[in-house]
Amino acid sequence: MKTPPLQLLFPLTIVLLAAGFYIHNYVTFVHTPSALTDREKLRVDTLFATTRTQCVGRYIFEAPASFENTLTDRAQINDVSISSRRLYPPAFAQRIRLREQELKKGHTVREVDQPFLKQVYSLGENAVIFDRNRNESVPGFGRILEGHLYVDGVAFTLVQEINDLSDPKYKENKESLIRAGVNIDSLNTKPQKLAELQDLMSRLSGRKDDEIPTQPGTCISQGFIRDGKGKPQEDITFTYPHNQVFSFVVWSNNALKESTDMMERSGEIQSYLSAINARTLRKGKAQIAGFEASEWLATAPSEDSPDNPTAQLLFTAAANEKTADFRHPNLDLTLSNHALPPPAYSEAELVEIWDRITRSFRIRNNAF
Repeated sequence: MKTPPLQLLFPLTIVLLAAGFYIHNYVTFVHTPSALTDREKLRVDTLFATTRTQCVGRYIFEAPASFENTLTDRAQINDVSISSRRLYPPAFAQRIRLREQELKKGHTVREVDQPFLKQVYSLGENAVIFDRNRNESVPGFGRILEGHLYVDGVAFTLVQEINDLSDPKYKENKESLIRAGVNIDSLNTKPQKLAELQDLMSRLSGRKDDEIPTQPGTCISQGFIRDGKGKPQEDITFTYPHNQVFSFVVWSNNALKESTDMMERSGEIQSYLSAINARTLRKGKAQIAGFEASEWLATAPSEDSPDNPTAQLLFTAAANEKTADFRHPNLDLTLSNHALPPPAYSEAELVEIWDRITRSFRIRNNAF
């Protein structure tokens, strides 16, 4: 056999190296689980024997009755963060009384920033807004509006940052910021943000987890915000843990728009999965909530179970990543067991559980 000239071998080597790099970084070997056995199907059917409709943001979906959202402080509407907690009326009244006392006792590093609690706006028996300093060291012109509302058995806490340099004692700070080119309208945002917070509180109501609203608006934990004027930015997350086995997380955000979707980031994702010895069970495009979505289901060994290839769950799907807007909220779904023991379910069962939940997602009727 004639030996190829060296100048021909060199380009061939480059091609082979490039091909090896491509295979290592971009080709995904899929380990498709076997079909459900009769026993596995019975276990999944038992889990889904009773389901409840859940509402997250503008979406609804079906989940096993045992699933209950435990994340009650991950809702942000525009720049207002909202948390919720079920309370009896006397407990709410005590909470407000003690909170006001605490804020009145608050101290600041600089004397000029006193008092810590600037103003109290009483909005009736079950609603109040505290205008307070952010903390003891931040200048008193950068503050927090802290709203408390009790409605339908639920106590809501709403937090919003404001700037207020209207007090003459901050004249030098104001002039310095103006010289630095800061927009003068941003130096006193309190009137506008106070009005926005009061409006938001007037549209907020409590609800049970399986109560599905019929009016246009968005669902947050234990609450519903009826739509008002405009199209608010919404960032809402729910978490559903299941018997110390895994957690199903739903994240809806209508303001976050990515330049690429999951499949377009395939190389980067596969590189990470390869580094942790993960196995892909399924990946590709899917239809979720009537939108085209990207999906990647993988398992991997964990630190505590390095010899178990299914010890760690890495299931994820995302819709509207590149097209997110008010009527097409970005939907991000994950199933994981971070810091939990290896799942008691087989891979086939886990994929079936994932499919039954994720394929039930849809936009709520009259959501907009």
